[in-house]
Amino acid sequence: MRGVTGRPARLPRVTRDWVAIAKGLAPGFAARAAEHDREGSFPFENFRELREAGFFRLTVPRSHGGEEASLTTFLRVQEELAAGDGSTALALMMHLKTFGQEREAPAYPQHWFDELCRGAVEDGWLNNTAASEEGLGSPAGGGLPETEAVPTGSGWLLTGRKTFTTLSPVLHYFIVLARLPASGGEPPQVANFMVLRDDPGVRIDETWDSLSMRASGSHDLVLEAVSLPADRLMTRRALGSGDARGAAGMVWFALGLCATVTGVARAARDYAVAYARERTPNSNKTIKEYPGVRTRIARIDLLLQRSRAMTYDAAAAWESGAGDGMRAVDRVAAAKVDTVNSCIEAVDLAMRVVGGVSLRKSRPIERYFRDVRAPLHNPPLEDRALEQLARAALDEPPEPAPAVE
Repeated sequence: MRGVTGRPARLPRVTRDWVAIAKGLAPGFAARAAEHDREGSFPFENFRELREAGFFRLTVPRSHGGEEASLTTFLRVQEELAAGDGSTALALMMHLKTFGQEREAPAYPQHWFDELCRGAVEDGWLNNTAASEEGLGSPAGGGLPETEAVPTGSGWLLTGRKTFTTLSPVLHYFIVLARLPASGGEPPQVANFMVLRDDPGVRIDETWDSLSMRASGSHDLVLEAVSLPADRLMTRRALGSGDARGAAGMVWFALGLCATVTGVARAARDYAVAYARERTPNSNKTIKEYPGVRTRIARIDLLLQRSRAMTYDAAAAWESGAGDGMRAVDRVAAAKVDTVNSCIEAVDLAMRVVGGVSLRKSRPIERYFRDVRAPLHNPPLEDRALEQLARAALDEPPEPAPAVE
């Protein structure tokens, strides 16, 4: 179809219900989740379906061919996908958050952001940061990574090993955090570099054998004297300085985790409710009539409602720039702490409703019990989030948001 000028006519954008589409994919993810969890294998078929449905471009800006989904839509999609498989949802989140935070607080060179968007939209290429290390722990703690980037005459030589590289079986773009060589008396500096999967010296060491989120493909990234041209430098800052993305990086990451654990806990709740409605022991009365079961189910619903309320309140405050009450960034920190703990409690209660059989590997609730705990160890960690709230109340002026990477 062409317009009067002879150029292709611009067709109106069709609005899609991304939440409903995610909900439609979730049962298929759930059906495959047990096998991938048991084997620790990556759900390639889930990501093929996500790509075909258009989710790889969900948060990419419209200017670059994406859907430019809002923070709230992103969270609702995360919750639906996680109700099917927490590993799949968590892994996809690592790709999608990049575009959301860069839309709001650009930190990467424009040509690299353009390339990340093009790759996601046209080629179905995925990205994630590679920041954590065995000896470093969470980069948000301000530690200096062992991975080092040494300047050469034409660029950089990158050497090191990164852990928790989620999505590693299918990543094309690795945004790698490295230290720079120290120079006379100046504070240490860290930088992010763009590393591509086919760069010589890049390999994946399949080390991921975890308690939870076993199908997230969070293997080690090994960098063996990887030679990079000068334009692969993405960001550069003094160690411990504020994140160039401001709070946007923390908001998209932390609330994405909240939505993911809520989806996992919701799946556990639904399983426990169905079990209580059907389970009839020797008394010939379903256990849904037992006062203890009824109290636990009610408590689960209370915890899930609170989790959603805190997550989506924080998102609404961030999107609207609301100035009344607690700052939006502090609502995000509060939501991360309370939602993760509430969802863990909700799944624990669901396990008690189901009883001893909930421990069997053949029951999905055993997987929910493990998966819901994983974001305890993602930033902002509980102690740091609580300190952020304490600073907001007790110290002036508040400190800038730390790097989440």
